[in-house]
Amino acid sequence: MTDRLWDKDVQEFIEACKHEKLADIEVGYSGIGSAFLSVSARYRTRRGRLIPIGYRWVESGKWGTHAEVYLGTVPAPAGHDAKDFFRLAWKTRLWWERNHVAYALLAVTTLYFKAHAVRDRMQLEHLENLKKDQEFSAALLKGGIDDGLDVDQRREAISQARDAALRTLNDLAHLYGAHSEPGGE
Repeated sequence: MTDRLWDKDVQEFIEACKHEKLADIEVGYSGIGSAFLSVSARYRTRRGRLIPIGYRWVESGKWGTHAEVYLGTVPAPAGHDAKDFFRLAWKTRLWWERNHVAYALLAVTTLYFKAHAVRDRMQLEHLENLKKDQEFSAALLKGGIDDGLDVDQRREAISQARDAALRTLNDLAHLYGAHSEPGGE
């Protein structure tokens, strides 16, 4: 991991974790078995109250799977327009903090995209290391589901890469992000 600390993507993720209004940053997956990353944190108001904030993927009958940001219990489409973030601040009764809310939502969105870049790169590195294993490499080249090779073994290797990347992201967020005090809310 120490070699990766100098990667540009990792440095950008670390910088995004240092946002002064965000605490307890956690990277996970939206839904069970989902490949979509999500970011959750806590927004610290001017009065010191902590409110859940994040970027996630949700399923709806009308729109299908789509990204949304949320603050407290109020969700909004994951747009990149400040006026959408101001509306979210209004709905959560934080109008006087609308600029801080907008920057925190932008920071959460940035965290999502930076986490995505780091995760993809780490998974690619892990799978390239697996490619050196000749049996695994032959399984990838043959490709078909019914090629007589252990499909579960391939899925397990990919799952290990996914879990290792997620653990690293959460470790970095824990090391470089702020934390709420015990009993903070």
